Amino acid sequence: MLAVGLGVASLISQCNDKHSSAPKIRQPSTGYVAPASSQSDERNSAPRVSQPFGKLQSGGVIGGEAALRMTNNMSTPAYVKVYEGHGSLFATIYLRSQESYELSINPGTYRIKYVTGPADEWRGTSHYFGSRSSFYSDKESNYIGSNQILSITFYTQYTRGGSRGNLNKIDEEEF
Repeated sequence: MLAVGLGVASLISQCNDKHSSAPKIRQPSTGYVAPASSQSDERNSAPRVSQPFGKLQSGGVIGGEAALRMTNNMSTPAYVKVYEGHGSLFATIYLRSQESYELSINPGTYRIKYVTGPADEWRGTSHYFGSRSSFYSDKESNYIGSNQILSITFYTQYTRGGSRGNLNKIDEEEF
């Protein structure tokens, strides 16, 4: 009886996963990942990885630039979207577990949203981590001034209720 129950639960879970038909693909390296084009069929292509803004030198920010330094201390990767203050998508970054990335930006206001899930479930920039995807957003936008670096660390927090810090769990449609 237990085996039948588990089999039915597994079948229901697969039916409820709107991304279940998307094949799993190779996890990209940490860095900038171009978001999926609405005109391309991502299922048949490997993720495109490039670095549009070069990493800043370790001596700090030079010439009025600013930076966003992201560190993933979770046991799972994160696909991060960086939005400018007026709501337009600025960059998308894939961060493997325990890796960091520094993005050169212009001074201004930014909001961070990310999705996380098991690395072996990665289905690309349209389907994320399938049914195992978890979506989050900053509660507030962050202002980054000239010659400033905003450091953000993604980590897993286990609580018994109460506040979850500066993050909101969001639906996929809000991502």
